[in-house]
Amino acid sequence: MEKCRLVPEFHLDDAIHDITLAYEWLVCERGIRPENVILLGISSGGGLAVLLMQALAESRRKSIETGGFKDECDLITAGAVLVGPFVDHTKPMGSMKEFIKHDLIVNQHHQNCFITPYKSVFEEGIPFLQIVLGSHENRVRASPVYGNFEDLAPLCVCISQHEVVYDQSMILVQRAIDQGVDVSVGFWKYMCRVFSMLCSFSPEGRQSFQLMSEWIKNH
Repeated sequence: MEKCRLVPEFHLDDAIHDITLAYEWLVCERGIRPENVILLGISSGGGLAVLLMQALAESRRKSIETGGFKDECDLITAGAVLVGPFVDHTKPMGSMKEFIKHDLIVNQHHQNCFITPYKSVFEEGIPFLQIVLGSHENRVRASPVYGNFEDLAPLCVCISQHEVVYDQSMILVQRAIDQGVDVSVGFWKYMCRVFSMLCSFSPEGRQSFQLMSEWIKNH
């Protein structure tokens, strides 16, 4: 499990840099074959996993274009499991605004349940992205959901149809499918953010965990 630098203490680029170094260490130093690696990304970690896969695919394409041998520059993982991935850094819309009444984990009011100085993603996280990324165009470019999915490994997405990132997750799924990626999706209704992590006492969490486990075995 990679511990990377996080916003708002650090920049988004720092997190991307950290996970890239961690993956390079795993493959180059530990000698783990890329085809034996399946990434797991939860919430923002799901976005980072997609960014890493997109960077690996882009690096592979550039190496082949410049005369590199395909096998030598193929660092593509076997796939990735994304649990409620947060992949859109643009202004919140759709389910990100409308489902706060359903999602018990991420909403505009949950900060009242904590002792200060803890703040919600709506209070600090999203405004920070606007500050550091600036224009809408920059936020689009930084969002993995709007990136290039060509040559990406298979994806497994577990999502609640009533959590705040539902819309952006579905955009990611559709864009990946449209660009030829093999995508498996598990839907559950009326569940909160990353409910799969509640598998010890939630039937739906256990079901999603089983789906992910079976998917990993098959890939």
